[in-house]
Amino acid sequence: MTQSTAPTPATTRAEVRPVPGSTGHLDAAFLADRAAIQDLVAAYSLAYDSGDFDALGDLFTEDASFTFTPAPEGFPPSVTTRERIVHAMAALYHHHTGTRGAHQRHLTTNTVVVRLDGTTAEARSLLSVCFALDDGTHEIGRSGSYVDLLEKDGQRWRIASRHLWLRDLPRITAAAPDGPEEQE
Repeated sequence: MTQSTAPTPATTRAEVRPVPGSTGHLDAAFLADRAAIQDLVAAYSLAYDSGDFDALGDLFTEDASFTFTPAPEGFPPSVTTRERIVHAMAALYHHHTGTRGAHQRHLTTNTVVVRLDGTTAEARSLLSVCFALDDGTHEIGRSGSYVDLLEKDGQRWRIASRHLWLRDLPRITAAAPDGPEEQE
């Protein structure tokens, strides 16, 4: 018995830019990819907050980038490569837990896949960070928005680029009904 070498729908799918509330693009492959992407976004928070930096690193591509706008005090505005991202995030984690006695809790919500094709995607999420302090109190830390560019290798999605906007939300462009994007 021979296996077919024909491309699967996931590898030949045209780019989809979902319109919120529409259902025309919701085939099984899209839904599976969207669920995997939402799991990936959630897994980042769980891995970081638990200090599991091996798991955190596994979520990124080798050549990934992580950019902050604006950069947190004492932190670089951009970090490139999986290894450097893990090192920087581990240093930040240890600063909060060791120096401040503060354990971060990333609350990532409203994750929406705004673009998806067979091997690349873009997702946007809102972020709130709370701190569970050693003395039993809690404080609200930061809020912001992630813009994630993702790559699929085989059956696995990974973060290729993560941009964390800590103040303003990034602008979302919308296609005009009869033409190209409108500019403000």
